[in-house]
Amino acid sequence: TPVDLNIVTAALWPGQVRGAYVAHGGFRFDANDDNNVTVRAPIGSHLVEASQYLESGEKQYLLFFSVPCGFFYRFDHVRVLSPKLAEALKGLPPPTPGDSRTTNIPPVWIEQGEVIGTSIGISLSNIFVDFGLYDVRTPNNVIPNPAWADLYAADKEFGHYGVCFFDYLPAGHGEIMRSLPTGIEG
Repeated sequence: TPVDLNIVTAALWPGQVRGAYVAHGGFRFDANDDNNVTVRAPIGSHLVEASQYLESGEKQYLLFFSVPCGFFYRFDHVRVLSPKLAEALKGLPPPTPGDSRTTNIPPVWIEQGEVIGTSIGISLSNIFVDFGLYDVRTPNNVIPNPAWADLYAADKEFGHYGVCFFDYLPAGHGEIMRSLPTGIEG
C-alpha cells in the first residue's frame, strides 16, 4: 500500500466519471493538520513519464511508473518529491496552470517501499493523492462497449487499462479501502 492506511480518511474509487472518466482513484487524509504524507512505491518499477504543473497556484507532480510485469501505476498531486526524484526531474518543462501533459524521461529505477514524495494535495484545503493502476497487457472489461470507448477516447493511453487497485493491495487493505467513506466524488 503506497500510503499509511492508518491515516487515510476516505477512498476515491477508480473507474468513475467525475467530469470525465478517470480510471484512477486515490487516498484522502482529511484529519491531517498538514499536507505532510509520505508516498512510497508499491512495487519495484521505473519512473518513465512525469510532469509538473500548477493547480490553485501550487506546484503538483504527475508521475507514471512502469512495472516489468506489464502494469503501470501513477501518482498525481505529489507536492514535494524525494531528493532522488527531484534530481531526476529537474529538467522537466516549467510548471504552468492546468497543463499536466507528461514528458518521457530516461527511466529511473525505484525500489518497492522507496519514498516517492513527502507532501501531497493542495495546501490544507484538499489533502489527497491520486493513485491509479493499469494492466496494459489487456484492456479492462469496459472496453468491449464501443459507445464507452468513443465517449472516453481522450484517455486511450491508460484509461482503457485501469483496474481497481483495491484488489491488488496487501493483507486486507482492499477491504479497508472499500469500507471507507467515499467523499463527494464517490
